Amino acid sequence: MTQPHHDPVLYAQSFLTDRDHRLLDWLYDHQVLSAAQITAALFNRQDAAQERLLRLYRLRLLERFRSARLASPGWHHVLDQAGVELVAALRGDAVPRRVDITAQRRRIAASANLPHLLGVNQFFVDLIAYARHRPGDALLRWWSERQCAAPLRFGSVSMHRVRADGHGIYQEGDLRVAFFLELDRATESVPTLVEKVQRYEQLVTEGGPAWPVLFSLPDHTREQHLHQALGRQPRAVPVATVARDRLLDGTGVADAVWLPTGAAGAPEPPRRLIDLGRLGDPADDSALLRLDRRPLGQ
Repeated sequence: MTQPHHDPVLYAQSFLTDRDHRLLDWLYDHQVLSAAQITAALFNRQDAAQERLLRLYRLRLLERFRSARLASPGWHHVLDQAGVELVAALRGDAVPRRVDITAQRRRIAASANLPHLLGVNQFFVDLIAYARHRPGDALLRWWSERQCAAPLRFGSVSMHRVRADGHGIYQEGDLRVAFFLELDRATESVPTLVEKVQRYEQLVTEGGPAWPVLFSLPDHTREQHLHQALGRQPRAVPVATVARDRLLDGTGVADAVWLPTGAAGAPEPPRRLIDLGRLGDPADDSALLRLDRRPLGQ
């Protein structure tokens, strides 16, 4: 007996929660998340996350893969055909052709840039997970490299030349910090990192926001080299760094782990992420005109 035909998108919608929609939105914008990242950002228990992800997979909203090139052996999730179609319909976007959606999934899984993409997403997932358990805290905005480079995202200036890995606005109580993220995996020279800072400074002279540029670096040695290369002269844009090998003791990127560059005297003590907001332009209401639909940390 043949099964009755149904529209998979319409069928799936009746099963979806607000949390499911949030996950689909993230994958639409940020391409791929590991099961561990999804669990940390959205669930209190691993078994509940596994059960829900399996349900979304069976609804053909999600596709999943494993990769021997990644440190994490678990599943990594991308949008399947119905997932792309559903989010596109909700946003009023044109739906890509099925063959293009399939090709995009395969490109993500096979990309040499996959570890970098997952690393960028991990930074924002860490902030979301941190805020989930702290009333008044929230990641108000999470934009990908592609979203940052879209026309008119930051007024009349274009971020295309800068190519930030991501942009966020984080809130603790009444305080906010807006920032650009540069995730470094030591695949570029330190002078290249300095050139990135100079491009951000040029952006400010063109009318762009002087928000802190955050460099997440693999280790303390590379962090020292970047500080030395940037020197102690004042800059048009604040720069702060964190060495990921200093985050192994349970501290996170919202904690006092950030070292501002350009200290004229003795090295400054590490600062919390929210305190970096005092170094640059404010993340006031005008910065939130293009705010995503809902706070990500709630």
